[in-house]
Amino acid sequence: MISQLMTAHEGGRERLDGRDYRDVRPVPLDSKESHDPHVIKMSVWSRAKSLHLIMIEDKMSGMKV
Repeated sequence: MISQLMTAHEGGRERLDGRDYRDVRPVPLDSKESHDPHVIKMSVWSRAKSLHLIMIEDKMSGMKV
């Protein structure tokens, strides 16, 4: 029944009775605290080793005799 009332106009969002069913609610553009990226201090970031370096060090320590 609903598909019969839909038209091809704008992807079927407008019905034959003229009502438009698009979602026109406003979307907030400012950031929310829960969605903000976590801040990592530079001192912590610079001390962290990459996974590649850890794997190389582990491989090299296993090769030492």
